Amino acid sequence: MLDSFISWYKKLSVRVFGKIVDQNIESFRTLKTYLLASDMMILLRTWASMIFMTALIVYITSISVVVISHLIFQFEMISFIYYLMFVPVLTASFSFMFFYIYPIQKSKTIMKSIENNLPFALAHMNAIVSSGIPPEFMFELLAGFKEYGSISKQSESIVKNIKGFGMSSVDALNNVSKRTPSPNFKQVLLGISSTIEKGGDLSSFLKEMSEKSLFDYKLKREKYLKTLSTYADIYTAFIITAPLLMLSALVMMSVIGGQVLGLGIQDILFLITWIIIPAMNGVFLTFVHITYPGV
Repeated sequence: MLDSFISWYKKLSVRVFGKIVDQNIESFRTLKTYLLASDMMILLRTWASMIFMTALIVYITSISVVVISHLIFQFEMISFIYYLMFVPVLTASFSFMFFYIYPIQKSKTIMKSIENNLPFALAHMNAIVSSGIPPEFMFELLAGFKEYGSISKQSESIVKNIKGFGMSSVDALNNVSKRTPSPNFKQVLLGISSTIEKGGDLSSFLKEMSEKSLFDYKLKREKYLKTLSTYADIYTAFIITAPLLMLSALVMMSVIGGQVLGLGIQDILFLITWIIIPAMNGVFLTFVHITYPGV
């Protein structure tokens, strides 16, 4: 049911906005690489048409919501005109940007998953090859270990190319290497492909790549731990010490009385304690989560 709706929505989007996209296709050209890397299995023209179609639907829906809200809550005419002018534009713009950025973010998420799991997957691959198992079966075994995240899915694609589309191991590896967002994994796939083609020692190659990848992984973790120490100092200074000093000063000022920026001391104390400090903690935690490399 869902697949049928998505298929219908794609066709409708292309029918309505296909010509507009063709005229502005260069503006979306950078998305092509990310669409391939994100494994979304959709053409650039189709995705761009869906972006325009979704933005239009959101725009019309927002107008309807504003009008219905006006009928219910009876906004002032100036407020109603303001909402009618800006709310649909803002929501449609947000929708456009979200769907434009989505393939980029998805490909980066896949790359992050591959980079974080690559050292351990390479060690596993080396162990499999060392036991005498052919490379095509190595990827079939690797696809069964979901702990490797996106590497398992990329391995599934290699197996599908070989068993489903009848490609040779070399062609299957080269095909996936063109679509993977991870430059390190691409290097591994091309290296395996080249080694198979030339009849080299695949076990030695995988052992070398495994040791290099593990070394890079340790360096990345040590670098992040040092960065995290800096974050801890910033947190202590700006989110713990500074608010405490400010609260102490305000408590002393409350004995004297008066106002700051038109607000009473008690109001400022409430604002800092229950709104500003929790908000700063939330922003800091979000920042740490975004910068976390997953090592």
